[in-house]
Amino acid sequence: MTTSAGEAHDGAGRWSLAGPLLAVLLVAAVGGFLAGAVPGEGETDVPRGLFLAAAFVLIGAGTYAGSWWWHRRRAAKFGISARRYLRVGRLIRRGRAPDDPAERAAAVDITVRTRRALGSSSRRWVWWLLGGGALLWFVSAVFLVVDGNYGRASYNLVMACLLLVNPLTMRRRRRRRRMEAAERALGIAPPT
Repeated sequence: MTTSAGEAHDGAGRWSLAGPLLAVLLVAAVGGFLAGAVPGEGETDVPRGLFLAAAFVLIGAGTYAGSWWWHRRRAAKFGISARRYLRVGRLIRRGRAPDDPAERAAAVDITVRTRRALGSSSRRWVWWLLGGGALLWFVSAVFLVVDGNYGRASYNLVMACLLLVNPLTMRRRRRRRRMEAAERALGIAPPT
């Protein structure tokens, strides 16, 4: 590969980061504005919406930068780019192993981390915390409806539903089967 082709590839990689970053910041800004301006009593509170939008954008940008830094650091540990590291992670989630021998060490690391995460999120206390949080949001929404504050009640109902989305949409068996297929392809013995 020539130097100009490598530079062009690096430039394309930088631009491929801009799309997801802009999407995260846009969602954070719109969500922050709606959370601040809409649930206000009576009429909309635009200054509070703008303040929360700015706070959400800062939190979103910090989270995105932290995630990017973490993936880049993990990828550098294995001598590959962050883009290749994320691609290996997608292959592992699909139950396949990478063909490139340089990516196999990263694949083993990702598999071990994913297996650990699958085990820890199935603990009983996680489900109790999510259910308890959803119940608190739902009860507070009922009290707000009785009080006549329908904007904040709908916000609390949305938050209760968001807490229940995780347990309802997790496909544990399929994820475990794919993880076992990736472990077999990598030659790793699954824990017993």
